[in-house]
Amino acid sequence: TYRYHGHSMSDPGITYRNREEVAQVRATRDPVDRVKKYCLDTELVTEAEIKEIDKEIKAEVVAAVEAAKSAPMPDPSELWTDIHVGQTKDFFMRGPDITTSSGVYGTVV
Repeated sequence: TYRYHGHSMSDPGITYRNREEVAQVRATRDPVDRVKKYCLDTELVTEAEIKEIDKEIKAEVVAAVEAAKSAPMPDPSELWTDIHVGQTKDFFMRGPDITTSSGVYGTVV
């Protein structure tokens, strides 16, 4: 997977590569564009169908963002809840320091 952006706000993503490299990868290796091209080339879908799919996806994303923005903030105690599939009572999550860790791993915090 090629990341088009940096890891965080403090990492612009161009300190270890230049804008031309990112643009070249996006133009030639973007996985979404490659799948679209494959589907069109093999006549699995038409251009109109792809446009409709894109429209539906954008509407779904807009709806999800609106729902997230209008939802109440969760209680801080929920921070470590349901972040991994198959999480058991013995699950341990290392926080930035041991006092913010959650679960069992020698000690229960």
